[in-house]
Amino acid sequence: MVGNVLKSCQFYGYAVIQILIEPRRFFTELPNNTTGVKSLGFCMICSIFFAMANLFTGNYPSPVKMGSIFFFSSVGMVFISAGLSYMIMVMTIGKKSRFEVLFGVYAFSSGMVLLVSWMSFFLWFTEPWKWWLVYTGLKNTSRLAFKPAVLILLLTIMVQFLLLYSLYLAFLK
Repeated sequence: MVGNVLKSCQFYGYAVIQILIEPRRFFTELPNNTTGVKSLGFCMICSIFFAMANLFTGNYPSPVKMGSIFFFSSVGMVFISAGLSYMIMVMTIGKKSRFEVLFGVYAFSSGMVLLVSWMSFFLWFTEPWKWWLVYTGLKNTSRLAFKPAVLILLLTIMVQFLLLYSLYLAFLK
């Protein structure tokens, strides 16, 4: 048990450092070094940090409710992004990699950004960085050329924007 926790912490530290220093190499080695469980674990650890940091920096009347919303929305967006990207990849260029690998790209890219994005003024820095990490991951894990990787990335961004805008119109306007 303690050995597994120690290995998980080592992998978490390794992933953070590698994504910061050498993201291309990290994503090239990703299909061989990780599983869906490790990707989900990394995403959940980063989401917990994101939720806790948001709670400490804000004054919320119901911290448990808001913490749950922060956590589930950050993990949920990883699943939504990976699912949309996978569907777009299959529909446009055919299946080039497994969903587990694509989920890993989004989990590690989004997780890295979640460590900083709890500061709202970093939005202008973290979102482009996340999408650049996703592009790097698509290119290196799935061995995609420039045009297919950019196509998948741009279509995913567009579909997500339209989805969120339609939810805004349906529930808040």
